[in-house]
Amino acid sequence: MRCDANDERQLGLISDQVQLCMLPALKNDLDEVQLLPAQFKDYHSLLRQELPRLYDLLQQNEEILSNALNQKLRAQLVLLLCELTASPTIYRLSAEAEYLLQNANQLLRRLSPICQRDEETHIFSYYEQKLHKDSWKRQLGAVHGFVSYLEYYCANDKKMSIKMLTFSLAVALNVRECHQSDYKQLGVRIFSKMLSHSHAADIQQLNVQGVIYENLFRDAYTMDSEDVTMSVWNCLCQCLDHFTDLDSFTWNQCDDMLERLIHNVSLSSNAQLSICLLQFITQLGYYFSLNRSEVRDALANDFSHSHHMAACRDVCSSLNVSTNYRWAKGILQMLVLESEKLLQGPDVCIQMLNAMQRCYLVHIVPIPLPALNTHLREFLTKFVAVLLECLVVHNKAKPILQLTQQFIDIFIYQLNNSPAGHLKDFATALAGLQQVIVK
Repeated sequence: MRCDANDERQLGLISDQVQLCMLPALKNDLDEVQLLPAQFKDYHSLLRQELPRLYDLLQQNEEILSNALNQKLRAQLVLLLCELTASPTIYRLSAEAEYLLQNANQLLRRLSPICQRDEETHIFSYYEQKLHKDSWKRQLGAVHGFVSYLEYYCANDKKMSIKMLTFSLAVALNVRECHQSDYKQLGVRIFSKMLSHSHAADIQQLNVQGVIYENLFRDAYTMDSEDVTMSVWNCLCQCLDHFTDLDSFTWNQCDDMLERLIHNVSLSSNAQLSICLLQFITQLGYYFSLNRSEVRDALANDFSHSHHMAACRDVCSSLNVSTNYRWAKGILQMLVLESEKLLQGPDVCIQMLNAMQRCYLVHIVPIPLPALNTHLREFLTKFVAVLLECLVVHNKAKPILQLTQQFIDIFIYQLNNSPAGHLKDFATALAGLQQVIVK
């Protein structure tokens, strides 16, 4: 299908309008200046004026847009729309212009089934030019747009080509060199997309997981917000899935992660951050189990229903992971230290008790009591004392009372199902304690 002279003119108008709406490059590298939203006021004014004109042109020339010969125009449109809809960004349009972004999202969805390999080639060439190591810090629209484009590109579980995989890795490593935390986090988002939307064979052949792991792990001492922490540790866990030579019998990346997590929990003064980190400690405790999905599902259940608790207890009791033997002492010491946070607000206490229960079920319950030796006796003495203090501080609030009883039930179950006779006295004492605390 050929374009006539009028179509060519319209094509030129649309192309010019697209270029007009693209975010201009910065005059200085982003880490040399302090950027503020107010500095994009003129850009926002231009968009409010020019985007409606672009949308009108596209509506009037829909047949041109679908013409198989107009790959470059469709590629330009995708680049603009990804730049506009990227979030969060410092240059994003404000809430009162949200309708313009809604139109952009709708248009991007309409373009998705039309764009094929030719458009992808144009788009890739653009990002190669803009996101070079020496120039990306002036290309805010391109760097944020690229992350948005990856989400568009990977829709419907499309896998990255090796070329896209290696380029994405280079971009992510570059942006993580920036001292600003927003760009370090942008790199994590790219890493995550690569690990979840590439062929495992490509990742492992190029050792992409090793490069990402080393890059993220060296920053894992940083105490960021819960959202940032979750994304970093989720990405590290994704890396584990691609290390093909791991086993629980020898020290490996899983142990390094547990060591760092326990260290971070112990240093954190933020209870919410500690709760977040505890979830990853629990997750790594059953990473090498053969029934990983069964354990995960059991832990996700609501323990206020006694049958869910009993089922999870049984599943966790059957775990036989060597990693947990190496970390049992450290886990028990960490739980004692963290128990002080149970004395904070009731909401924090409830979340912390839930996280601690699951951590204990996975890491400690499966281990035979003789292997825990005196560590468990010391733990029970200190931890149960804090649980009782917690009930007093929170006036025996019903959910906290229930969680405390559940924890004591776990201890009794563990002590009664072990041949270690020297700890039977603890089981008897705890059973008596259950009767006292409900009065």
